[in-house]
Amino acid sequence: MSIDITWGRGDGAASVSTVAELDATLDTISNAHITQMPYCVTLVAPGGGDFPVMLDICIGHPERSFVYHVAVDGSSAWGYQPDVGPGPGFTFDYAGTATDAWPERTRVTNATARQAARQFLTSGGQRPDAVAWEIVE
Repeated sequence: MSIDITWGRGDGAASVSTVAELDATLDTISNAHITQMPYCVTLVAPGGGDFPVMLDICIGHPERSFVYHVAVDGSSAWGYQPDVGPGPGFTFDYAGTATDAWPERTRVTNATARQAARQFLTSGGQRPDAVAWEIVE
């Protein structure tokens, strides 16, 4: 399966079908934009129907990330690691707009966010089990 990845406002787009391609793309985003604010990177699985099946993660912050998932039925959830407390406040690039990260949403390490992205790819867009989930009501 292939997923599409976008970041920034026209800054980049890629399509990947293997974990190695995903990791290389995320490394490129992180390394190329190290002097800029972190990016919200959106991964979109094909065939979502009425709702795009997607996963957002943050790339480029030295300590923390976030994970947000939208399922095929339109339900959404924020990922978190139960043993990780709220992170530092920071600003990230969300489709070209400077956006403040809520500390309670940055309860994910960079390594775990990457693991969630890998699981999203290999599961065909299912909600990853690398993190616990808080369903948005």
